Amino acid sequence: MRLSFAALFLAASLAAVPAFAQSSATVKNVQQALKDKGFDPGPIDGRLGPQTRGALKKYQASQNLDADGRIGAKTLDSLGVKEASPKQQFKASGENVSNSYPAGGRDIKEGSKDMAHDVKDGHVGDGAVSFGKGVGSGVKKMAVGTGHAAKNVGKGVANAVTPDKDKKKDTQQ
Repeated sequence: MRLSFAALFLAASLAAVPAFAQSSATVKNVQQALKDKGFDPGPIDGRLGPQTRGALKKYQASQNLDADGRIGAKTLDSLGVKEASPKQQFKASGENVSNSYPAGGRDIKEGSKDMAHDVKDGHVGDGAVSFGKGVGSGVKKMAVGTGHAAKNVGKGVANAVTPDKDKKKDTQQ
């Protein structure tokens, strides 16, 4: 019973992922398309932030689409953007990790340096605080990158195992 419930939950989750979330590679493609069409999404960074949502709403309104600031199938089609392939999503997950870990490591290094100076000057308590701040900040950056990477891997797996509607249409014709 538990196994069948778990399988049903997993199948429903995988089916829902493409409908509700886009990978950072898809968001980058949307941002570039918006920019090319004269709608400023802010930096082309793969993040669906307030600037990108604002540009999406303006674009959607100009195209008589539901101006909700979301990247749906109609918006993707109107922009001429295709959902990122699983390969692109897996690549994006690697970029998430490679971009966040060095920054986290630098923060830990700075905390260690500050601790060494504090201890050298006889301020052991201050040294522990400095080290703790450096480690906390560094680990936070690493965790954010790992979280983004995990999302992109999940999206890549979901897209790899979810049947492509266009492929299905081509085989039926």
